[in-house]
Amino acid sequence: MLSELYTYLTTPCPQYVRHMDYLSEAIDMRKRYQRNRAAWQPHLDRTRRFVLSAAERCRNRSRAVILGAGLMLDVPIEELVSMFREVVLVDIVFLPEVRRAVKRYGNAALVRHDVTNTAQRLHENILRGSRELPEAAPGIPVDRDTGLVISLNILSQLWVVPRAYALRKLPHIDEEQLDGWCRQIVESHYAFLTSLPCSVCLVADHEFVKRDREGTVVSRASTVFGLTLPRPHASWAWDIAPRGEDRTYLSKELNVGAWHVR
Repeated sequence: MLSELYTYLTTPCPQYVRHMDYLSEAIDMRKRYQRNRAAWQPHLDRTRRFVLSAAERCRNRSRAVILGAGLMLDVPIEELVSMFREVVLVDIVFLPEVRRAVKRYGNAALVRHDVTNTAQRLHENILRGSRELPEAAPGIPVDRDTGLVISLNILSQLWVVPRAYALRKLPHIDEEQLDGWCRQIVESHYAFLTSLPCSVCLVADHEFVKRDREGTVVSRASTVFGLTLPRPHASWAWDIAPRGEDRTYLSKELNVGAWHVR
């Protein structure tokens, strides 16, 4: 408990990142991984292998940009820094241990950035008393030197914190309107990826499945608001919440796809 508090107090990040709970979510994700390491490992290993397959396909080895680098659990950083002249890791917040790890590599850099460009504007709108939900306008530093962009297990997560924040701060908000906004965030990220001129790799869950003690499916739904995706080049299940993690009688898995988008 004290280590989490210390991390919270000492992690450098903008105020909106703290107020919207992005930092708390990163710390919670680290705790969930520590509790469920064995269950998560197959997913992390498959993700790393697919990312490396995308890197090997890439002819331009000048720069690789990783969106959603997070805790770097699913980033094959050792291999990528040996394959590319520069590796840029992008996320809205980085915990201290990630910063320390990246310092070991002379050709790797962290860029703190919200790839949806909505979070800070939503926070500022609410501070001003506005109920406007800002339209997502994705943008990242991509130029002719960028050979590969990787969207790493974030497509289904881009809307989660903003939606929770809007529900907390905007009483009586129309949930249908809110869901439409979240859908636009997801769709705009995918559209942005498909518009890039370089090689693009996407790894993302697109459906959750909950099972009871007997393994019977009790519910399932899209995690990307029904976004239509092509047939993945690879797919697998991520045992993200074994029974007892969230509920004593239910387990939750995510169906994950991996695509060579370009």
